[in-house]
Amino acid sequence: MSAGLTLGRRDLAQGIGGLWLLLACLTIAVAGLAAVTSLSSAISSTIDGQARELLGGDLSLSVAQRSASQEERAAIARLGTVRESITLRSTAQIAGQTALVDLSGVDESWPAAGSVTLVAGRMPRTAGEAAIGRELAERFSLGVGSPLRMGFADFRVSGIIDKLPAPSGFALAPPVLVSRLGLEATRLVQPGSLYTSSYRIAFAPGVASEGVGEAFQKRFPEGGWRVTDKGEAAAGTRRFTERTGQMLLLIALGALGIGSIGIASAASAFAASRRSTIAILKVHGARTRDLALMLGTSVLLLALVAIALGVAVGATVPAIVGRAAADLLPIAPDPSPQWGALAQSALFGLLVTLAAAWVPLARAARARPAAVLRGDMDEGRTNRRDLLVPLVAGVAVAGLAILSSGNALVTAATLAGGLALAFVFAGAGKLLALAARRAGGRGGPITRLGLAALHRSGAATVRLSVALGLGLALLVALAGIGGSVRAELGGSIPAKAPALFMLDIPAAEEARFRALAARDLPQAELRLVPSLRGPVTALNGKPVSALKAIPEGAWILRGDRGLTLARTLPEGNEVVAGKWWPANYAGPPLVSLDIEAARALNLKIGDTITIAVLGSPIEARIASFRTIDWRSLGFNFAIIFAPGTLEKAPYTLMATASSTSGTSTLAFERALAADLPMVSTIRVSDVVAQVTTILEGLDNAIRLATLVAILIGVTVLAGAVAATRQTRMRESVLLKLVGATRGQVLAAQGIEFAAMASGIVTLAFVTGTAAAYGVVTWLFELPFRPDWPSLLALPVGGMLVAILTAMAAAWPALRARPATALRAV
Repeated sequence: MSAGLTLGRRDLAQGIGGLWLLLACLTIAVAGLAAVTSLSSAISSTIDGQARELLGGDLSLSVAQRSASQEERAAIARLGTVRESITLRSTAQIAGQTALVDLSGVDESWPAAGSVTLVAGRMPRTAGEAAIGRELAERFSLGVGSPLRMGFADFRVSGIIDKLPAPSGFALAPPVLVSRLGLEATRLVQPGSLYTSSYRIAFAPGVASEGVGEAFQKRFPEGGWRVTDKGEAAAGTRRFTERTGQMLLLIALGALGIGSIGIASAASAFAASRRSTIAILKVHGARTRDLALMLGTSVLLLALVAIALGVAVGATVPAIVGRAAADLLPIAPDPSPQWGALAQSALFGLLVTLAAAWVPLARAARARPAAVLRGDMDEGRTNRRDLLVPLVAGVAVAGLAILSSGNALVTAATLAGGLALAFVFAGAGKLLALAARRAGGRGGPITRLGLAALHRSGAATVRLSVALGLGLALLVALAGIGGSVRAELGGSIPAKAPALFMLDIPAAEEARFRALAARDLPQAELRLVPSLRGPVTALNGKPVSALKAIPEGAWILRGDRGLTLARTLPEGNEVVAGKWWPANYAGPPLVSLDIEAARALNLKIGDTITIAVLGSPIEARIASFRTIDWRSLGFNFAIIFAPGTLEKAPYTLMATASSTSGTSTLAFERALAADLPMVSTIRVSDVVAQVTTILEGLDNAIRLATLVAILIGVTVLAGAVAATRQTRMRESVLLKLVGATRGQVLAAQGIEFAAMASGIVTLAFVTGTAAAYGVVTWLFELPFRPDWPSLLALPVGGMLVAILTAMAAAWPALRARPATALRAV
């Protein structure tokens, strides 16, 4: 053991040979992986560390369209210090303009835990004061003392909000806080209005919080209460971060997989540079075990340096992203090093290095001195026992990836798909070599030389095919997916979606509302539907609160759901199971459900679902399942009641207005704000713009992760060519000795790389486009409409980059002088 370590230390002092490629590939791959895992961990760390402050208490109890009853208030008060708020959407009138806001009526001492951070001013103390979000202040140039109107009341800005407790994390509209008296003055909270009453509770020190919310729900099972504890604080941000982090993690693992090819090439090149040393040491009695340890020591030390560099880069990412994307992220990531994520990335790097470098090093350690000293370049065959360690390391990598992911099934399927794709490109490389062998007798001497290089002993055709193919296929797939989503957001959705959504229209004011629309939007298509909200409280008689976990895709169980009633099947909906009720139905309660939600909950036609409406439970039988065209951005309800059930409940109306192209809706919005101030107006263009901003940020993150994979692919390509430098130098010298010019040798190399690149690039484009088509049409259920010019430019650019990179890597071997090379033999 000591002899091998001593040899390794002395050998490394002579230079790293071909291990520069290992250093480059592993550093880039680990840096990308550490960046992704650190950022995800940093956001989760912030949420976990500040959960009480983000939630505004130890527990939040909320209910839709009503306040707590006296009995419920008494039960809540016994839990601890309570702070109540009422939140609803409202339209703020500011200097002749309107803006959608999240209006909350709170006490001056709100919240129960944490605080509201203000950049200026103070919290509202009187009925005529309001604290507004910084985004709203910047958009309308508002400051402390500026006037605004909401509902039937006028306010003055008392403070500018920077941060405040928000259970979900993301918000569609900027916040506005007023006092409870101020909210009453707006007259916006009426029977049927869409508002939520929340009770944030701070427990006394030492009081156990586990199970308190569930116990409250069980005590009031028909109240429709939603419980949010500290573990669910910023739930929307947490889910978004986990899913985004998982997607980026898979891309980073793909980059690491591509990097493993470079690591294998580096190990082969390093082993080739030590062949003479190994032969001499064997002649002097060195054991194979000591020689393997010598090579392994050098590779391990370089791998540790690369991993340390990559981890150091990844550790800085949360702080950098926190500063650069402060306006996009609802929660700032923890800037401190995420040691668990960094250790995980380092472990990934070590395992991949072990899996990739073991076989070439073991094969080199067994090389026969006689074959080496007579100049035989054949690396020998692989021993079956040599495959055991890489296999175990590979399984460990896959297991670690699956265990650390949020969705084990998706991760396992992605890893399996990536492995299968690698085998496809490896098979394509072998077929390319076979085709070159069969076509070897055709063409001139330069062409034959170029094609022969694809199938010669030790050729890097297979490795280059996998590295180039995987990287380019990933790039094409992501470009196709991103282009289709952007086309949908920029074209189809705005073209089909209504211009305005309007909420909280009093049913008694329907005629007045229609008159305003007819006057200010005479050409608009107007659609009104009844609107209520309520949570699903039971399925087939079993309380939702008794479920251990909400199944994936069962989003209708999360919080309150929008409810409506309909006599006829809404546009954009299609019944796929069961039957739609007659227009004049008058019988027991029936509902129609979204088919995807029904599948997630394993529901069948005839099952029952219980929904709390204004605190009263309604058990309805499922009459049908529907598919819904969510892309229309119209009124799409997952739960629709048949006539005869909701009519007696106090409800408001929701409306959409689809204006003709080029028609301004500002006059109508101002008229609504003046005549019907209780109506909240949402511009669809603003929603699309906000969603687009989020998706663009996500797209940029994905593109950055993909660029890491492409950079590794280019590095692997250069390294794979460099790994055959000795063979190329030897062939170049022999060709020059028999009269070939440097230009002819260069042309032969160009034909080799062009033949390989054209075939692999074409296959990568086809597989990448097919993958994008599948994701867009089957998973996203969108039309496949990528930016074809940009998409087609990728394989052309990829082929040029591949050829130029390979030629640059091969150039030192091509310009070798025969005399110098022969003296080195």
